[in-house]
Amino acid sequence: MLNSIKLKLVVWFLAVFLVVFAGLEIFLYLKLESLIQELADEHLTSELETLANLMIVEEAHGQLETELEELSVATTGVYAVKLSGHYYQIVAPDGKVLVRSPSLTLSNNATLPIIQGSAVPTYQTIIGPGDKPIRLITQAYQFSMGNLTFQAADSIDETQDLLVSFRSIVLVIFPLIFILCGFGVFIVTGWALRSIKAFTMKVGQITEENLNERMPEEDLVDELRPLAVNFNIMLSRIEASFLRQKQFLSDASHELRTPTSIIKTFCDVTLTRERTATDYKETVKKVGETVNRMCDIINRILIISRLDNKTIEFKPVAMDVMELMKDVKRLIEPAAAHKDVALTLTGGSAIIKGDKEGLIEAFTNIVENAIKYNFPRGSVNISITEESGNALVTIQDTGIGIPKEEFDRIFDRFYRVDTSRGVTVGSGLGLSIVRTIIDAHGGHIELDSVVGSGSIFKVYLPLSTERRA
Repeated sequence: MLNSIKLKLVVWFLAVFLVVFAGLEIFLYLKLESLIQELADEHLTSELETLANLMIVEEAHGQLETELEELSVATTGVYAVKLSGHYYQIVAPDGKVLVRSPSLTLSNNATLPIIQGSAVPTYQTIIGPGDKPIRLITQAYQFSMGNLTFQAADSIDETQDLLVSFRSIVLVIFPLIFILCGFGVFIVTGWALRSIKAFTMKVGQITEENLNERMPEEDLVDELRPLAVNFNIMLSRIEASFLRQKQFLSDASHELRTPTSIIKTFCDVTLTRERTATDYKETVKKVGETVNRMCDIINRILIISRLDNKTIEFKPVAMDVMELMKDVKRLIEPAAAHKDVALTLTGGSAIIKGDKEGLIEAFTNIVENAIKYNFPRGSVNISITEESGNALVTIQDTGIGIPKEEFDRIFDRFYRVDTSRGVTVGSGLGLSIVRTIIDAHGGHIELDSVVGSGSIFKVYLPLSTERRA
């Protein structure tokens, strides 16, 4: 359950929702608080300027002191209401309170914090009369008697109540929205993942018995279509590999069954009656030849299996292709002499990096085929050159040739030349081994052939910049 994609999506969404909504709530709360405070500050500024302008006008008429006395004893008006929430006071340069609003006088003779103001207004939030929060503005104005500090304040108790109400509403609405969104995401996610569930069920129905089936690509959502395309490509590869394996096992069984049947036939015929020592010796000789053929097939099958499973570890070293082909020539010369085929080696030095044993195996197979499918008194020429950063080994024979329509299959496993041409065939595994080894060395093989005239195999191997050891 903890590994469920649906659960993870829901949890991630709710986590993001929680962070975003909480951030939005904090932002709106701070924005609302700032807006209310700005409005309160504008109102206080207007009140303070009105009071200051009144004093400036009275001073111009020479009645500043009279006005201050009248304000100090005022008991009516909005500022005279006890704890009305509206306050003001005027402070002399020496810190003496010249005037305070009746609302302060009636509130146990309270005062606002005495602050020497400047020409620039300052704002504060403090605890005022009745232990309630107030917003205070302080600003100094120039008069004949010196700088007088004017202070005005308003209660922000109602503002605080508004903010508390806002928080309460959010705390009630947020859990409801959170639950509804979580449920909605759970439903929507389940609906969206139906395609994945159907995809998974379809994949589970594909076995080795129906590898030819493919995932439908058109009916899937855009996000799953690339997965289906790549999955179908993978299925095609698996199917091809599976078919090759089945064909390989079938061909291998057939190849081994034939010599086994021959051995059984030799033994059965020989045992039907008493034979001379010469007859028994001839039978044993034929059985031995057949066993050798079986061993050759088995060895080649094992080589291919190890190459496929990459259990053969190539040990690349710098080597001269000419020296390598001299070793191959020495190994093949007895077979060439037996078939009366002339074997020649020409060309110069070319340094490559490769596994010596593996390359000897590959080139020996090619040259053996060139001799096996040649005519008596024919020839096989091996030449070594360099071409476009590669060492080029060309093996040309004067044999029976290969039809062009068979070029694409000549390197397939168990593919052999047509037996109707009267040539003894091998296991059909040699050239498959050759291509696998050459590919593993970063090279490639090209083939050209004319039926009745011979074949040319060109093997390209990358040149090495290292010096031969």
